Amino acid sequence: MRLLHLYHDLMNLYGEWGNVEILKRELAARGAEPCVDHISVGGEADFGMYDFVYIGSGTERSQKACMRDLSRYASEFNGRIKAGLHVLATGNAHELFGKAITDAGGERYETLGLLDFETIQEDSRVTGDSICRASFLNDRLIGFINRSGHGQDGDVDRPFVCELGPGAKDGSKQEGVMYANLLGTYLTGPILIRNPPLLKYIADALYPGSVRKGQNADKLFEYQEVAYKMALKELSARIKM
Repeated sequence: MRLLHLYHDLMNLYGEWGNVEILKRELAARGAEPCVDHISVGGEADFGMYDFVYIGSGTERSQKACMRDLSRYASEFNGRIKAGLHVLATGNAHELFGKAITDAGGERYETLGLLDFETIQEDSRVTGDSICRASFLNDRLIGFINRSGHGQDGDVDRPFVCELGPGAKDGSKQEGVMYANLLGTYLTGPILIRNPPLLKYIADALYPGSVRKGQNADKLFEYQEVAYKMALKELSARIKM
């Protein structure tokens, strides 16, 4: 099983390398033999080689550099996603799958054009801890959102509703994008470390029918579950205040 961490160096604002590492460990605990490739700006990617692609969050400057580089692969990458390639994009990386990004200076940049939304960036920041309900999970997800002001306009399937924290647009509680096996969200953290239910969901999709082998395969998963429950409890208390 081949995993690709795309722009691992530039789009790693919140330690997103941890998302790929824990997914690799989860798959290995289920008996798979995952290997991870790292490709950045100027590298050559063949998306047909991979089962899963991950892109994390970066600064607006890093985002623009990756946007220019990714434009080389727009047709190929979009085609692979439509054919079922599993992709996770967190933070502002998922903005790349819309039609365009207009930066705080008013300059508009075309992006991959896979989905029908545009991102409007402002100088202001929208930040906050989040609890979200997902349309595809029974469990709630937690994370942290740090996006530019205004957010996203357009018609797109948004799988998350935020019980706590900001949505994808000012005044909205809806968040994220979902298309085929592409999942995008402003939630960071890193999201797969903070959310065992989402980690299991993605691992199940990549390796259907598999389970972890042995009760003590990796103590990390026990610590992860405890941390998730503690954080969810503490954040949930804010909703009731």
